Amino acid sequence: MDLNLDPHLLRALIVVAETGTVSGAAERLSRTQAAVSMQIKRLEVDLGVQLLNRTSRGVSLTDSGQVLVAYARKLIALGEDARLQIEGRQLVGRVKLGLIEDLVVTRLPILLAEFRKRFPQVELDLVTAHSGELSQSLQNEKLDIVIADPSRFSIVPFFHWSRQLVWSGSRLIDVAEGDAVPLIVFEGSCTWQDKTSVAFASAGVEWSVACRVSSYGALIGALRAGLGYSLMLPESIPTDCETIDSGHKLPSAPSADFGLFMAKEPSKITKELGLFLREKLVQ
Repeated sequence: MDLNLDPHLLRALIVVAETGTVSGAAERLSRTQAAVSMQIKRLEVDLGVQLLNRTSRGVSLTDSGQVLVAYARKLIALGEDARLQIEGRQLVGRVKLGLIEDLVVTRLPILLAEFRKRFPQVELDLVTAHSGELSQSLQNEKLDIVIADPSRFSIVPFFHWSRQLVWSGSRLIDVAEGDAVPLIVFEGSCTWQDKTSVAFASAGVEWSVACRVSSYGALIGALRAGLGYSLMLPESIPTDCETIDSGHKLPSAPSADFGLFMAKEPSKITKELGLFLREKLVQ
């Protein structure tokens, strides 16, 4: 028995376990079915145990197979982590990242810290602005990566995702019966506000602009002062404010769309950050 387990054989076993068939594993691994079967057979011969139960409908792991797959995943993960650590220390450069202010209070900064730990010699420059400005900056090659509202871009994002918004307001706010719902809105155009108008119109609820703001900081200040309600990401609600349900005459909160865009000719570092964020944000 060979005491050194071949990682290629272990990877084949993992994929067979995930797909449930040798043919499915062969397709994912871009190999022939006979080649994958031979890899599994080599493992079984090396270990002297049966790893798969084979039936006409597919395969399943034996008790020994389940034990080996658990260890195989750990071994493969350790190898990939070692490669990333080595590559990370070799990767040197700078990435200019632009994002809308709302994302500053999400888990995105934590993810950037994790990326920086993986690639310690990469410098990250952060810029916050409205989606329209970020789109222009990316087009003018002033930014390498942008995370913003995809409706403000004329190009297809590298990837996109959605988040459910919530209504938020201060505990100090007091709206009398029959009064229009007071809202805090941004100056200029905003997709979230467009969705807000549609939601109120569809629900037949009257609303009014209680306060206009030009920055995210001003929005938080107005919200805490009880000047009106606003759409927020759940994790961005200030501690002295709360989520407001539709019982306060508010319609159902819409979702928000986000897209990650990269420069036309992204550097290796930019691509690495894009792939990293796609893995972490789209789950």
